[in-house]
Amino acid sequence: MNDITKIQLPDAVLAAMSEGKHIIRAYREFLGYSVEELAVACGLSIEEIDNIEAGRRYDKGYRERIARSLSLPENTFSVDAA
Repeated sequence: MNDITKIQLPDAVLAAMSEGKHIIRAYREFLGYSVEELAVACGLSIEEIDNIEAGRRYDKGYRERIARSLSLPENTFSVDAA
């Protein structure tokens, strides 16, 4: 089970996700971060953030860095093995 079920996401983030937005983008926008600001905060490139928000898989370490930058538990964006 993904640990995302163990945290309480704001209603605005849940609503954005229900409209098809990736959880990272939904939470980033909820906090008012631009892609550029998040990239600086977590040390990734803008292209990497864009790709992750588009649903492309990246190293778990990238997702953990983004979560930390958004003040979320590191395993928030972990992807369960299919």
